[in-house]
Amino acid sequence: MMWNMLMALILGAQTPVGTQAPQSSPRGGAILASMVLPGTGQMMLGSAKRGEGLLWLDGGLWALWSGFSWYSSAREHDARLFAGREAGADLTRKESRYYRALERYDNADEYNEGVRADARDMYPDDPQRQHDYYQSQGYFGAQAWNWSSDSARFDYWETRKSGRTAALRAQFATGALLLNRLVSVVDCAFFAGRGRSASRVEFRPADTEPGIKVCYRF
Repeated sequence: MMWNMLMALILGAQTPVGTQAPQSSPRGGAILASMVLPGTGQMMLGSAKRGEGLLWLDGGLWALWSGFSWYSSAREHDARLFAGREAGADLTRKESRYYRALERYDNADEYNEGVRADARDMYPDDPQRQHDYYQSQGYFGAQAWNWSSDSARFDYWETRKSGRTAALRAQFATGALLLNRLVSVVDCAFFAGRGRSASRVEFRPADTEPGIKVCYRF
């Protein structure tokens, strides 16, 4: 929706009222290029320095995103290996709920007691549903764990926390990449490649009645 509105605004700025839009527009191509790679549109329109700055910024943001994403994945991998070694965790489990439970509970018995309490609260008058919930949400047998010490569980939590922080920063980098493209597109549509000396505001005689009209040239 945001991109559709932006394109409508750009096209409206490019085409004067009452005239037919050209089949091929260098500025239109520059706008499309800036959506893909910020800075290329500015270079196409002759604003090389501005384009180089946006290109370098985009490259830096991609490097940040790659670094944070890699670090987040590596920290999560290290934490799971650590849990398998220090708590006997079942590393074949894929759901994040299992690894969050490892952060909070010393062993699977503590976790299962919490599940049993939840089942009683949810189904106070239905023992069969309590049992079904307990069996479906608890961890038993090979899935059970038991931390070797509290400090080991704390180290596991800290490792996963650092991974989550890196993942959040990677999301911020993604937002910055999108913002850089938006800035580049708007710059190509209204500013890049236009001479500084050319006035954008003009005063002309009115067409239909005595007076003057103010025209803004995009």
